[in-house]
Amino acid sequence: MHIQCTKKLLDFLKPTVTNKNTDSDLYAWHANYLVNDRKKLLVIMNDLTRFSLVFYGVKKSDFKNINVWFVTALYNAMVIAGFSGDDIIKYFDGAPDTITYNKTKNRTLVARLNKAVEIADIMCQNEGVYIDVLEQNHIAKFCNEILVCEDNYKTCYRPKDKLIEFIDML
Repeated sequence: MHIQCTKKLLDFLKPTVTNKNTDSDLYAWHANYLVNDRKKLLVIMNDLTRFSLVFYGVKKSDFKNINVWFVTALYNAMVIAGFSGDDIIKYFDGAPDTITYNKTKNRTLVARLNKAVEIADIMCQNEGVYIDVLEQNHIAKFCNEILVCEDNYKTCYRPKDKLIEFIDML
């Protein structure tokens, strides 16, 4: 997995940056965080599908085990979204073993990411968060089922349906 972070997140994490071409990569993600009640609300969004993972209460020390909790959260989000076992296995079979970081790719993806962060923040305020766990699956489920549009509302889809469509093409 390749996570492209905003400058704010890169300054917070200080990871080793790896340059990689992710133009049509299903395993490329964008990430940003927002401080909400003195805790960090982290949203990681897939570049091609806008499928999002939402975390609350993330600390810098949590990123030492990101390979474990990112994959676990992705698996849980896919199960909750209603993916079949075959689709989940197909996605994870092609996934790289390590997580690499880079800066954001372009303004369009950053704008989409900021919209996902905004939706997640509103849902956190309306629905509440589970303080004892990092992953907020109830908020991620909402973000992945909401209708999103591209090209001045010419193309609309649900992120979970788009991810299923891309997995079927693997």
